[in-house]
Amino acid sequence: MSDPLYCKLYIDTEETIDELRAALDQHYHILSRDLGVETSLRRNEVFDASVRDEVPYDFIKSARFYADIETVNEAPEQAARFQLGVATLVSRLREGGRIVTAACDFEELVAAETGWNWTKDQSEPPARLSKPRS
Repeated sequence: MSDPLYCKLYIDTEETIDELRAALDQHYHILSRDLGVETSLRRNEVFDASVRDEVPYDFIKSARFYADIETVNEAPEQAARFQLGVATLVSRLREGGRIVTAACDFEELVAAETGWNWTKDQSEPPARLSKPRS
């Protein structure tokens, strides 16, 4: 079942959950105005730091956290605004040096708007080469 008003963001970062939550809250206004959007941030139970430098990049296991982004009200007419807002949120989170991968029905839009999103053909994030690893 597809859902144009939902997206999961996998976030590869060295930050604590509180630091990431602060960054998410800082940029949350992009989506919250008039859309009734909720976000939840959780630790990724399958996170495995040992795979972070492997090729190809495993965005699920490399992500310390994930965020669920969804609308409270099912309003299909708001899908385009929601999706563009998610893409902007991804861009802003990446500006902080994080590797953010969107897993949703509109991944192509995220890639077009931000310059990258994980695919089988383009699994390496542009920021990965310059990001210091532990």
